[in-house]
Amino acid sequence: MSQLVLLVGLLVSGISLFLIIQPGRMPGLLDKVFASRWLYAVALLRLLLGAGLIAAADSVAYSSVVSLFGWLFAFSGLLLVVIPAPPLRKMASWFGDLSPTMARLWLSLALLFGLFFVYAALA
Repeated sequence: MSQLVLLVGLLVSGISLFLIIQPGRMPGLLDKVFASRWLYAVALLRLLLGAGLIAAADSVAYSSVVSLFGWLFAFSGLLLVVIPAPPLRKMASWFGDLSPTMARLWLSLALLFGLFFVYAALA
């Protein structure tokens, strides 16, 4: 089960690193997700990843932190379905309108988040 945590960490780190290198792609990606039915796929993915992290938490280091993040992933997946589309689009446009420097700062936090999962899976 620690492979799932490793996979989540690599996925989050890889996407974050890609967007750090090319922050201009973030607005288009956010528009594509939040202005279409892809939103429900993202919500389902977050819910499934959260459930996987909760299930795999006992097999990795920092199990309580990994479990907490799993619950947060699952909760955020549910929130994406419950919150109406206009406020979600407004929030996505706020992130999309960030300057490249601020976008890189936020994405650096996401990169560290993903690297934490990689470390927890390998430790």
